[in-house]
This record gives sequence, structure tokens and C-alpha cells, in this order.
Amino acid sequence: MIELNDQERVALLTERLGLPAGSLRADLALEALRHGSFVHERPAREQLRSSERLEFLGDAVLGFAIAQRMYDRFPGASEGELTRLRASLVREESLAIVARQLGLGELLLLGRGEQRAGGRESAGRLADALEAVIAAVFLSCGMERAREAIERVLLPLFEQAEALGHDPKTELQQLLQSRRRSPQYQVLTVSGPDHARSYEVEVLLDGARLASGSGRSKKEAEQAAARAALAAPAALEQALLEEPVSLQDYDPRWADLAVEEAERLRAAVPAAAVEHIGSTAVPGLAAKPIIDLLVGVPALDPTLRLVDYEACGEAGVPGRLYFRKRGPLSFNAHVVVQGGELWHNALLLRDYLRSHPQEARRYLEGKRGALAAGATLLRYSGAKSKLVEDLLARARVDAAGSRR
Repeated sequence: MIELNDQERVALLTERLGLPAGSLRADLALEALRHGSFVHERPAREQLRSSERLEFLGDAVLGFAIAQRMYDRFPGASEGELTRLRASLVREESLAIVARQLGLGELLLLGRGEQRAGGRESAGRLADALEAVIAAVFLSCGMERAREAIERVLLPLFEQAEALGHDPKTELQQLLQSRRRSPQYQVLTVSGPDHARSYEVEVLLDGARLASGSGRSKKEAEQAAARAALAAPAALEQALLEEPVSLQDYDPRWADLAVEEAERLRAAVPAAAVEHIGSTAVPGLAAKPIIDLLVGVPALDPTLRLVDYEACGEAGVPGRLYFRKRGPLSFNAHVVVQGGELWHNALLLRDYLRSHPQEARRYLEGKRGALAAGATLLRYSGAKSKLVEDLLARARVDAAGSRR
């Protein structure tokens, strides 16, 4: 890759955004392209600022511009439908596509470690950079010019979202496929004379009913069923938690993969300590093919983002920020305060299972017992939590005895 100087970076960015030459402030453009890893490696006397503050502002500017576009474009859409359309545009994968089309990756200012970790191709890094660039345009040129730039660079995604606004079946399909699932449709009834047929169809997920709808044709009824499913996001999310669970025999590669992923997370969050936890961290223990990483930080930052991870908030555990990275082998990152209760408990349980093989076997038997009863993810997690509480209590007793 050709090394660019600052002036060339700003000129290329301005041109690719379709802005007049000189309209984008150079200091803001460079700040938008400057990752924290780059700042960390530079001398303190340079007093450089990373893109994080601009990312925060750009997220708001982008959200407002997209919300207004959706509001004007779909006057009959409900609040829930508008929210889903906006979410389809501002999700990490969508923004990364636009960033790649703009060639932002080659313009980024990254630290050496982040470059080696593939930061220029990272969906999370590119999405963050695009938000920061949008903020730079807003501060340099005002809201109207920022809105024009957003509409210009996001036009293909706007067109896709607008198509989804008329096709709830496609929207539901894409939503479920992003979670590696697929809907099924089944005709319940067909009534009426040939010239005035009425169809009732239900949409299913893994055999469980999500919603139903009716129409004058099978296609129309399927669209109505999909629309009804999308109109109940809480029920849909609950159904997604009912996915089947399976365990895999322990794979020694899990430890190596955890080390590699931990290095990437440390590069993204320099102040963090990262530990491999969960069943995949216990040699010999069968587990779901998901590697859990405990990320310890000095203080929780709700605006934190991790490269290529989906942010899921606390996800039912106060004091934790939960992130997930989906793929053939998935990763969960649990961000907690280092040295706090959640940090201590996770490491205590892991070390207890590692040093007490008989307890690890008991834990495995409990997990297999839940699976034998046909547990889905939701029920499996509930059954497992009781066993974890018992093991954690034993681990505390064991640790107290060791200190005497």
C-alpha cells in the first residue's frame, strides 16, 4: 500500500465524499481517520486526539439523517417499522460496506499492532471511521452538507431499505439469516370461492409459531405473517433464544484461538486485561463452540465498541457489557471492571474446574442432562445457572480453605 501524507489523505477523503475541495477541515478529517492505537504509539507532546469523540457525534448525526429520510419516505409506517429500517442501515455490517466503497481502510491512521491485526479490513473499525468522518463533515460544513453526503454515500443502502419497507418477508428473512436461522411458512386454511380466495399462513422458526397473517393470495398472506412477526420484536427475540444447543468434545485449538482473539482485543482496548473463561477454557470439558473472553477494564464505558463484535448491552447481567462475534466459531466478550465481583467470580470458577477434574465432570454431566431433556438455549442457560451457582459456592469454600 502506498504511504500517504496528511494532505493527500484529506484530499482523497474530500474527493470520495463528493465535497468541494478545501471544504473539509484538515484537522477534523485527520482526527476522524486517527485510531486510538495510532495515538497511543505517538509521543505525548504531539497531543493528538483519536476519532472516538467524533464517532460519538457522527453516530447521532447519522441516526438523525437516516431517521428523517425514513420518516419522509414512509408516511404510513409505524414507529416500530421505522426503527427496524433505521437499524438495518446503521448496523455495523452496513456501514462497513459503505466505508469499503469509499476506500476508508487505506486512509486510516492505525498503530502497528492494529495494522497487523487487520484493522484496515475490520468491519467494526471501518464502521467507526465512517461515523467519525460524518461528524467531521457536519462540523466542517453544517448539517445540510452532512445530510447530502450521507444520502450520497448511503444511497444503495437507502434503496435496499426502502425495498425492505415494502417487503416484510425479505426483511424477516435477512434478520433471521443474520442469526444463522431461517423462517418457514405454512398454509393454515384456504377458504372462499375461486374468484375470492382467502389464505391464512403462519410463519415458523424451528417449528415454533412466530405469527400468522391472511391475504387474497398465498404470497400476500406470507407477507402479512412476516409483518406481524416483525411487529412484535420482543417475542421474536425470545424465539431466537429458543435455538437448539449442542456440545462438542474439547478441542485443544480453542486455547490457541482464545490467545489470538485476546491479543486482538488488547490491541483494541489497550488498558484491558483479557482472560479465557467458560467451558472452552477447561481442558477436556465438552462445550458449545463459543469462546468466552473476560475483558477487565478500569471502568465501564457504555459507548465502548469492539472490533467485529455486536454490542448487546448488559444482557441481563448488571455491571457487565456483553459483546458477541458470530461465525463458524463464535466469541463472546464479557467486559467487566477488573478486580470486581464479576471478574473475580469468573476466574474463580474457571480455576476451580481446572484444578478439580471431578467437579468438571459433574458440571459436564449436568449440562448433558439439560440437553437430554431437549433444552434450547434459553432453558439450557437457565438450568446451567443453578449448577454454576453451586460450583461457585464450592469454589469459594475451597479458596477459603487454601488461604488458611
